Amino acid sequence: AIEALKPEIDIIVATPSNEIYRKVLDQRWRAVKLPYRGRDVISTIQEALVLALDKSYISEGDEVVVLGSTPAWEASSLFFYSVDRETLNLSLYEFLRNIHIKQEIFQTVLEIAMEIGREGREGRLIGTAFIIGDENDIMKRSKQIILNPFKGHSIEERVITSPKIKETVKEFSQLDGVFVISKDGIIQSAGVYINVDTGSAELPQGLGARHAAVAALTAEVDCIGITVSQSGGIVRVFKNGKVTLTIEPQKRIFISKF
Repeated sequence: AIEALKPEIDIIVATPSNEIYRKVLDQRWRAVKLPYRGRDVISTIQEALVLALDKSYISEGDEVVVLGSTPAWEASSLFFYSVDRETLNLSLYEFLRNIHIKQEIFQTVLEIAMEIGREGREGRLIGTAFIIGDENDIMKRSKQIILNPFKGHSIEERVITSPKIKETVKEFSQLDGVFVISKDGIIQSAGVYINVDTGSAELPQGLGARHAAVAALTAEVDCIGITVSQSGGIVRVFKNGKVTLTIEPQKRIFISKF
């Protein structure tokens, strides 16, 4: 259907499907990889436009026609958007701009965290966390509590964006501690204990020690923390000591908090 459109029309395809995303790129169309499908068509479209804005596919002031679809890929709705701060959650765009981490790396880790939150491991829900940033700054405030399962492996074998590593990460997510991932997307370690003062961490009620440690670390170091709660599989993104994003993978609900 896309091929039938006039060549002067600028087409951007947004999808949470890895298979469709790769096919679109193979056809040399512009594509946006959604880390999740939003709770409804409107929220999904808005997140897609924010990510397209971050990739400079669109700009503020552009006018965009959006064709929405159901999970079965049936065309279900047609929307007209003017790209501005009143119609989009540009705070998410600003967040992506300010984290100093490649969007692909952030989205990959978020996607893995969501799969863990939704599927668990071996039939049970598990809790884990990922820290993305300067590994030296992170490890100065952390310690290895078990033998590092990634030690001795080549850089090529530790690239978080490689599809080959996903199941390994999911398996090691059952270990105590957190994953440490460099800004370049290289997994440095798993089974790491964060050793920081958690007294000043700003947390919603009900969150435990793992969340407090991740929050406190992101307050001290320029890094991003992503946690998966064992209770309910809820995924939270931390920056500057605070929760900035909350996602319920089981319900596919996205909540932004800026």
